[in-house]
Amino acid sequence: MITASQRQATLDGSFTRQPRSPRIAPFSSRGLIDHLVELVVSEDEAFNLVEKPAFRQLLHYLRPGLASSDIPHRTKLREEVLQRAVQAESNLKARLQVCLTFSFRVKC
Repeated sequence: MITASQRQATLDGSFTRQPRSPRIAPFSSRGLIDHLVELVVSEDEAFNLVEKPAFRQLLHYLRPGLASSDIPHRTKLREEVLQRAVQAESNLKARLQVCLTFSFRVKC
């Protein structure tokens, strides 16, 4: 049987490294679009989420000075996602071409 004095009351000292909170960058419209693109790519139905009034109100609550025009609509997000996909594909093709061309000389 464990007595009250033998129980650990907190997690202090249990971890050798304390978890860090994520680094918070200053707000920017570009940063908002980056985060929304990440949301759209990682979640189903996210294109529709950005159109919902409750989501837009949440963004205004988090950033009261945010203009409605700063929040991209689903068409803008779709264009941004497609543009980034084309760029990622181009970068991958270039990287693979370099690897194929120099596969015996350079480790990729």
